Amino acid sequence: MQRVLSRKADHAPRTTEPRPVTPAPPSADVRAEPDAAVIERSLREPESFAGIFDRYFDAIHGYAARRLGAAAADDVAAETFLVAFDRRGSYDLARPDARPWLYGIASNLIARRHRAEARQYTALARTGVDGPAEGPEERAAHRLDASAARGPL
Repeated sequence: MQRVLSRKADHAPRTTEPRPVTPAPPSADVRAEPDAAVIERSLREPESFAGIFDRYFDAIHGYAARRLGAAAADDVAAETFLVAFDRRGSYDLARPDARPWLYGIASNLIARRHRAEARQYTALARTGVDGPAEGPEERAAHRLDASAARGPL
């Protein structure tokens, strides 16, 4: 029984009658086929690897975002599935769940990104430069601040 609520009905006491449960159609179950079967099929039909992407992209992206931030997570999640697609021929089909494999790839990519970032910071520290040099806008702003601080002569 479905009831349309009006503004007046919103303030009426709620009933304790349970809502009917509608079972999902069988096609809505995206986990019906084990990951290993999807990966095996993707060796013949590469477009079927999209099923793995659809199942786990959000989880891998969230994992990367917690470690790197949202902007870098986009790149890491996309690269994770690119690497997985390229290496799907070496996937152990005895393992029905691909999540550990995908998280391992993502972890390696995150570690690689951290190492590259550390190398960049180390190289920057060796230069002795504190940061980008002031541009003409910053110099003009400093002059204006200094002249305003002096006041009228």
